[in-house]
Amino acid sequence: MALTPEIKKLAQQALKIRDSQVPLHRVIDVLASSDGDVSKAINRYRDVKEADLRRALHYCAELLRAVEREAGLTPGWEAGLRGETTVAAGNAAPATQSAVGEVAPTSTKKGKFAPDELKPFLDESKRGQVRVAKAYVDGASKGNPGDAGIGVAIFSMDGTKIAQESRAIGLATNNIAEYTALIEAMKMAQSLDVKVLNVIGDSELVVKQVSGQYKIKNPDILKKVQEVMALKKGFEKFSISHVVREHNTLADALSTAQLKKKSSSKKAATGTAGSDEYVDVLGPVETDADEGATE
Repeated sequence: MALTPEIKKLAQQALKIRDSQVPLHRVIDVLASSDGDVSKAINRYRDVKEADLRRALHYCAELLRAVEREAGLTPGWEAGLRGETTVAAGNAAPATQSAVGEVAPTSTKKGKFAPDELKPFLDESKRGQVRVAKAYVDGASKGNPGDAGIGVAIFSMDGTKIAQESRAIGLATNNIAEYTALIEAMKMAQSLDVKVLNVIGDSELVVKQVSGQYKIKNPDILKKVQEVMALKKGFEKFSISHVVREHNTLADALSTAQLKKKSSSKKAATGTAGSDEYVDVLGPVETDADEGATE
């Protein structure tokens, strides 16, 4: 069986638990038992540390995801949400709609969203009707710290958009904006009585801190993580996964939409409205500064 370099690297990371001679597949067998849990695995293999085990499990998930892509087995609804095009033979790609109940677009390039596609809403008719949902989240800061915004888009598992948020949150760092978006998504999902929430974001720091792979030293971040953990108890199941920004374009656009409006209003106030030359008075948008990441 020939492996691509990406899959081979992920396999090497997934099979080995740091500072342990125990292969991950043995631990998974323990977890798969009727009463299996992480603490049971750690008790059986005493040289396995919980943080290292969770890291290995994360790489295992990434490995399976890569194998899924390589084998062409990515579910259609997930491909659509990620901006990829996977259409079953004989079926047309779903059309993009801008109203409540929007179907996830098959192609979402940054800057190609119409204003109606970025309007906040929450579909009250879906309350109690969607048990499992996916939430795409993003946060952005102009200046880091600077004027910040959040973007949240929640979909049912068939790709129907059921809620969306695009809001300025005032002065904040990029990481605080990312966490604020995550917390908002969790609250919105709970308001719709979603029981199982799968969150997708492009901040590796947030994903790895929430999943316990990174330590948290910043007290402001720690408060946000504690709020996330408290909200997490309101779900039957909760997961958070990392994707590259190219697969998170809707949440990215939502997080900056209100900042662009604010920038335009400031430009008008300074007498430059109508000028052909654009002046960004807020500075560049910072969307990928994961400061403070420690393993």
